[in-house]
Amino acid sequence: MLRARVVIAFAFMITIAAAPTTAQSARSGSMITGTISYVARMALPSNAAIDVRLEDVTLADAPSKLVAENVFSLGGKQVPVPFQLPYNPAEIQPSHRYTVRASISVDGNLLFATTEMYPVLTNGGASDVALTLQAMRQDSSQPTVAPDALRGTKWVLVELNGKPVTPGANNPAYLVLDPDQKRYSGSSGCNRIVGTFQLDGSSLQMLGGAMTMLACSEPLMKQEKEFNEALTATGSYQLSGNTLELLARKKVVAKFTSTPAGQAGN
Repeated sequence: MLRARVVIAFAFMITIAAAPTTAQSARSGSMITGTISYVARMALPSNAAIDVRLEDVTLADAPSKLVAENVFSLGGKQVPVPFQLPYNPAEIQPSHRYTVRASISVDGNLLFATTEMYPVLTNGGASDVALTLQAMRQDSSQPTVAPDALRGTKWVLVELNGKPVTPGANNPAYLVLDPDQKRYSGSSGCNRIVGTFQLDGSSLQMLGGAMTMLACSEPLMKQEKEFNEALTATGSYQLSGNTLELLARKKVVAKFTSTPAGQAGN
């Protein structure tokens, strides 16, 4: 009998922190550098905070692992903003894959975030990257969708990247979002998933999470990988009737239909 092993790997947003000192950087031994910019005509307030993260994304069927993080205040600076991200080279394995991502928030509200992968260090990845962040706040030209529309609803996955999903045995892939706690739970069709998210108008970003590690058939494992990638890439959502769509750069990466709670598996 297969046994599930729960891996706890939550990542939490930090609002403000001081940039690493020179001594801390020296102890780390290595550093990723680069610039952060965004495509929008707006100036940031002096209390805007940047969060830069180095993550291990080797395991496709598990949440990414945080390797290093630097959260610092802009202090009135405007983009492009240079950054330094110290890391411990002893934690880097040549056979693993690593990416850098960043976000900008003000008073805990997410404004901008990376929505694509920026490989670094291994497999030909550089140690200096130019990150382009996308707007996460709702566009004023779009209608506001109340978070209440998501509360208490179980969303069953029906499409991934425009293709029908593989039905799980008594365990369809689904999501349940709790806007009050900013947490989600559900299933990939194979493993249970839980995590946190940031919701602002029609903007939606999935943050840290965890999942069980149960082996399933190859079609379900492939679907699980694509489902995780879709959640990571999500930058916004839209609702139409009983259909929920997750979007990455205006492209629908996952489509769900609503099911009364308790009728989409345990």
